[in-house]
Amino acid sequence: MKLSEIIKRIPEVKLIKGESNLEVDYIWGDSRKLKPNDIFVLPEDTNEKQESFLKMALELGSKVVLVSKRHLKLKGLEAFDGILETEEAAGEAHGKIACFLAGNPAKKMKLVAITGTNGKTSLTFILFHLARRVGKNAALIGTVQIQIMDRILESGYTTPDASSLNLLLKQMLEEGIEYVFMEMSSHGLKLGRVAGLELTCAGFTNLTQDHLDFHPSMDDYFESKFKIFQLLEQSSVKNKFGLVAGDVSYGNVMVKRITEAKLKSPIYILGKSGEFNYTNTKLSLLGSEYRFHKKAKNLPFVEVRSIKTNLLGNFNVFNTSFALAIAYELGFPWEEVISCLEKIPTVPGRFHVVPFPDRSRIAVVDYAHTPDALENILKSCVEIAPKQIICLFGCGGDRDRTKRPQMARIAETFADFVILTSDNPRTESPETILDEIESGFSRGFQRYEKITDRKVAIQRAVGLLDRDGILVVAGKGHETYQIIGKEKTNFVDFEEIENAFQILGMGR
Repeated sequence: MKLSEIIKRIPEVKLIKGESNLEVDYIWGDSRKLKPNDIFVLPEDTNEKQESFLKMALELGSKVVLVSKRHLKLKGLEAFDGILETEEAAGEAHGKIACFLAGNPAKKMKLVAITGTNGKTSLTFILFHLARRVGKNAALIGTVQIQIMDRILESGYTTPDASSLNLLLKQMLEEGIEYVFMEMSSHGLKLGRVAGLELTCAGFTNLTQDHLDFHPSMDDYFESKFKIFQLLEQSSVKNKFGLVAGDVSYGNVMVKRITEAKLKSPIYILGKSGEFNYTNTKLSLLGSEYRFHKKAKNLPFVEVRSIKTNLLGNFNVFNTSFALAIAYELGFPWEEVISCLEKIPTVPGRFHVVPFPDRSRIAVVDYAHTPDALENILKSCVEIAPKQIICLFGCGGDRDRTKRPQMARIAETFADFVILTSDNPRTESPETILDEIESGFSRGFQRYEKITDRKVAIQRAVGLLDRDGILVVAGKGHETYQIIGKEKTNFVDFEEIENAFQILGMGR
């Protein structure tokens, strides 16, 4: 494709050096993936690293580079035949160009995107399986995995880079996919990885403290999440819509922000004052029940349906309600969807129940690694009314440190006993992380232990677990590894629990 066609389609990009009839094939921000006719996107980094990236791109045969205006004086740019400039962040232009060069595949499918601190993985997973159960050709892009129909691929990031993402969507389109359910992280939204995508649906689940190692403030974190509705507004897809959870953290703030922005796209609310709501929740270790309310369009009454699902916990009542609202607006067969919710596969690493061999007690493995997520998991366990709750968790190293004492206070409030252990300490001292978590406990609180080795900690927790009790193992969920220092070793929570249960069962 000629550069002139890109410039015509994306006016935010200007050609400041070179001929507009230069031919290009694709665009990459990763210089290792470049081919001779590809555009190279200069990543945000130090000048020294940027200059080495430019040199590498030239050696690989790239003739055109995309840079933000403030990087025009970098040494090495003059060697490129063509220079594209953008006044916005280079990531935003990268996303739009990648969409265009890939043939805008999202516009030819129905792309449902979900953002929020918690719930993205569960919600997209539930929606994907509902779509498959009602006979739709569907795909999933998320933290745990990428799935095209029955084929599972590894997932490196919650939201892949713009070039990889658009090629993936193009592949899905070529394989006959009609619906794509995708997690959109704040990183992906802020860095422009999803810029240019044509959305059919945008959903917001909640916003609680997380990723403050990346975002300078909660306001920046929030504005990054709001970008999903700006993306929806720019979409040319017919029958597009948004859904916001109104009764959650930052729910009313998001509704207000959308109102102030005067978006024309239809935005529905899940909550007491919204078009959709749920009440009369009943929880047990066998499943969950509730009533789902939806306002009849253009009619002065509300339809109420009794819902049953095998998924456990109050947060899964929220997740399935959110999924019901989206499925309804997508036009999925309503009765089939309600029926399908009775048996949804367990979301990997999300309230993953591991029963003791005689089912006299259970462990719950969950990815909960934020204060809000840990509180939701523990509250759901309290509502099930077990004889005992033991909570085992740690906090990741080289990440937001302010949440560590907060999570200790939450565990103290809802658990009968707490074991602090390593999560992924990375390059931080594991003992220092545990000390910082411990600082959040109340003065005189003694119902806890610190055990640095996660395997030993799980064995200790299982040994303390009484009949009719629940052990909550939080923080790692679906992860199959542990990162200590810079070394990544195999470690799977539910496997360690199963082994500990087996040893305990043999000894009784």
